[in-house]
Amino acid sequence: MPYSTERVIALDGVLNFRDMGGYPTQDGRKVRNGLFFRSASLTKMTEEDRRKVQSLGIRTIFDYRDEHEATNNPDPAIEGVQNIRVPAKGSAPFKMPSVSQKEQTNLDFYKQVDADTFAQFYAQMPFNNPSFQALMKLIQEKTNLGLLHHCAAGKDRTGVGGALILMALDVPKETIMQDYLVTNNLLTTMVEKLAHTVSKNYSNLELTHFYDIMSAKEQYLNAVFREIERRYESTEQFLEHEFAISRDMRKQLQNEYLL
Repeated sequence: MPYSTERVIALDGVLNFRDMGGYPTQDGRKVRNGLFFRSASLTKMTEEDRRKVQSLGIRTIFDYRDEHEATNNPDPAIEGVQNIRVPAKGSAPFKMPSVSQKEQTNLDFYKQVDADTFAQFYAQMPFNNPSFQALMKLIQEKTNLGLLHHCAAGKDRTGVGGALILMALDVPKETIMQDYLVTNNLLTTMVEKLAHTVSKNYSNLELTHFYDIMSAKEQYLNAVFREIERRYESTEQFLEHEFAISRDMRKQLQNEYLL
């Protein structure tokens, strides 16, 4: 799919920062700009970045990371912005790797997790997950928006959260996938830099796993779509059962957040 920079917002210290607005829905409307943003870690945000975030009208920062991630790389406090963190990893048996790739746990991670295992990780995330339940409750109140949601790289947990938001707004799956895959273009430099650093300590197989896990792959998000279809008869049933978003509430969200 073609890579578009129209939604990318350049920040000095934050990667993969973009507005989720502008995407067309099934009925021809479009998601409003300035409501939903996604990004990687905010730890290295500069003062200029803070001012830009405030100018975007962001009122809520929603963090999907675990305790050890947030402790090592805390989110900034920004005046007028509420910070909420609810871990989204779900029941996955592994510890999420550090973006710095300096911990021994990172090497252990790439020894045990391959692309198929990671697809299974994606598939379990949207179900009975307090993090995404909190996210979907937040978006029902317009005063919480603009909302910036993020994890470490803005790819996996953020990718699923972004898919759920766009799904509720009736954006087609093909377009949701397009939004997800943009991450690959925005993280290329970071991934290659990390690969150069770790390659001397990784076997060829571990390096293959590294690239698989550091990529946004259609296989991963498709695992989410397939599991939703396996468990539920429709998107509406899924949204109502998992997030208490009824048909009427979904229409209300679409009327407020689409144009």
